[in-house]
Amino acid sequence: MKENEEILEHVEAIGGSYVWDAEIFAVTLLDVPAKDGDLTPLSHLRGVQQIALNASNLSFGVIESIARIPGLESLVLCQHNLSSEELVALHLAGPEIEVVSNEA
Repeated sequence: MKENEEILEHVEAIGGSYVWDAEIFAVTLLDVPAKDGDLTPLSHLRGVQQIALNASNLSFGVIESIARIPGLESLVLCQHNLSSEELVALHLAGPEIEVVSNEA
């Protein structure tokens, strides 16, 4: 999956990390306040099970396109600015949506 490899190189370049092995494929960007343009490529990942994002600078459209990745099981969001209606729409997109606290 050459496209996945290119996207994951981009994830690392902007400060994120990932695990991709036989058991799990997860991408983590909780500590990266990325902008829409930084994360648009994520929607092209295939086979990813979980994505965790700092959503403070992300539009609903980008978050929704990520939530609609085929086979995505879980989308974890921190520091989001989404309305309750937008959160409901994300739940309907497919994956389990988990909102985590910003506090340590």
